[in-house]
Amino acid sequence: MHQKIRTFLEAVWRPETRLVVAVSGGPDSLAMLHLLWRCLGADRLVAAHLNHGWRDTAVPEAEIVRQTAVSWGIPCRVGAADVPALARQEGWSLEEAGRMARYRFFADVSRDVGATASAVGHNANDQVETILMRLLRGAGLRGLAGMQAVAPMPDAPDLQVIRPLLTITRSEIETYCQENGLEPVRDPSNLDTTFFRNRVRHDLLPLLAQYNPQIRERLRQMAVSVAADEAFLQEQTAAAWSSLLAEQGGDWLTLNRRRWQALSASLQLRLLRRAVAVLRPSAEISFTPIRHAFDLAQRNQSGLKADLPGGVTLLIESDALYFTLAEAILPVHLPQMTDAQPISLPVPGEVRLPNGWRLTAQQAASPSLTAVGQNRDPWLAYLAVSDLSALQIRPRRPGERIQPLGLHGRSTKLKEVMIDRKIPARLRPLWPLVATGGRPLWLVGHILDERARVTETAKLVVQIRCFHE
Repeated sequence: MHQKIRTFLEAVWRPETRLVVAVSGGPDSLAMLHLLWRCLGADRLVAAHLNHGWRDTAVPEAEIVRQTAVSWGIPCRVGAADVPALARQEGWSLEEAGRMARYRFFADVSRDVGATASAVGHNANDQVETILMRLLRGAGLRGLAGMQAVAPMPDAPDLQVIRPLLTITRSEIETYCQENGLEPVRDPSNLDTTFFRNRVRHDLLPLLAQYNPQIRERLRQMAVSVAADEAFLQEQTAAAWSSLLAEQGGDWLTLNRRRWQALSASLQLRLLRRAVAVLRPSAEISFTPIRHAFDLAQRNQSGLKADLPGGVTLLIESDALYFTLAEAILPVHLPQMTDAQPISLPVPGEVRLPNGWRLTAQQAASPSLTAVGQNRDPWLAYLAVSDLSALQIRPRRPGERIQPLGLHGRSTKLKEVMIDRKIPARLRPLWPLVATGGRPLWLVGHILDERARVTETAKLVVQIRCFHE
């Protein structure tokens, strides 16, 4: 075991940094602390023990851990957490609340002592149990790959978790403790089958061993194989993410929808999961909401929404997938009104809109019909009007219709035009419209009304330009 740990440390650990060692006092963590002490020396280590606040024996156990660490010259940090209260507060099981409380404590100790990682005592038996637990809950490849020897710390991605004992069995650890005179604390809760892991350990695995006596070794082998495939797919996902990520704020991000749709279903699903994980690193990402979001994003529609884990919302637009938290304010790069109140458009003159957009208007004295007809700039319009003083900028009204240029007077709802023109649903309510006398003339950036067509007999022609400063 000693050589295994030394080889592991040489492969994953930098000798110039300190290492926080999570010590519950049980066989696994005590053997790990002893092995790391032999390999690295006391000066490189800091023992960390968390009292979970649910057993009467917790205080004396913490003192045993402290005394053991001190006897080897290792500094020890002891903390306390009310895990039952945390479970009630967050709606977690006691197991999950204990896990998160421990990692938060380890992160605090790591930052306090200048460490970049914490060593935890998960062994080969724990790996098998974890794989089965994830399988029963419905895991993908990432879950079936089991725990990794080196991984980001939950809720603290700037720190790492290392698992030196991950390939060492529980029986090997017990033997090591006996051979080295170690007296671990025995946690009676490890026999309590009300905990999911204990039911898997004491009930399910012995039953599966009746079907295959090598079940533990087969599951570990499967995890190694799956982990290799998962690593490859993670590389592909990271590369795709770099090409799809359009923008990102503190509580939102945007992916290019068209590029996302061109990818394989495997990468599409992984990118949805990654988006949630970026905004909510601690969220438990289950299959059903991700699959629902995947199905919606495949439709040829915009304005759809999907609820994702961790309070993340997916907003689907024609060319973008927006992932937001509840408090997020999404960026606006297109023209918008401040509110629904009409604004007079002076001729000549201008109207300033939010986010640096402006509309300028001037009378076109003798416009060339050829130039007007050949105008291909969607942000420039020539309008025939009857009253220069009646022009205004406003959003569309409920049920309002327009007679698009070229349809010979046939009208259509402005809402349908906006959908057809792929104006994002969140921007439609305040999209600017040039109107006169209650009648729309120009849906800015998109279509003109037939009644504003410039002809040879037009007496008043206005040139309006919309642009970003």
